[in-house]
Formats: sequence, structure tokens, C-alpha cells
Amino acid sequence: MSGLMLVNAIVCTLLAMRLLFFRRKGARWRPRAALLAYFIIVAAASVPIGLLLGSGSDTTTLPQLVLNTVLCVAVFAVDGNVSELFRRNGDKEGIIARTLRWHSWF
Repeated sequence: MSGLMLVNAIVCTLLAMRLLFFRRKGARWRPRAALLAYFIIVAAASVPIGLLLGSGSDTTTLPQLVLNTVLCVAVFAVDGNVSELFRRNGDKEGIIARTLRWHSWF
């Protein structure tokens, strides 16, 4: 096991745990944002679980680690609210944020 694999597993664990323990604090439930968070949790948690079980990838590249670290830092910066990741500054929202917030899809 390389050092990159271990650091990547730690970063992915932090990412999954932050999303898993997200609290809405009275905000409205957004199904698509919850689904996106679910997929990120599953993908991030698969890295350390695969490493522990020995069935994971044998290599981790530096670009993978950088992307996972940037995503982890971004999720912590918005307190685990994935819909905030796609919000633009000011009054207008980006198309991804509008799509995640549009409640009439479900």
C-alpha cells in the first residue's frame, strides 16, 4: 500500500462522513441534491472499504488525490450541502443549482 492510497482513503472517508452527517437545519429537503449526495457518499466510501477488504484499486494517482481533496475541502466549506456547491455569487444561481433546487421534478 502506497502513501497516496492511504491519504486518498483518508480524504474519501472524511468526504463520505461529512456528507453522511449533513443536517438541513430547517431547510427544505431537495430530492435531487440528496440523490447526488448519496452517489458521492457511495463513491467516496468505496475507496476506503475497498482498501480495507483488499479488493480496491492497487494504485492511486496524484490527480485522483487532488480531485478528491478539492471536493472534500469544497464540501466542508459548504458544511456538507451539495446544492451549495453549484450556487453562483449574487442573486442568480447556476443551472446545476436551479436543477437541484427545482422541486416539481418529483
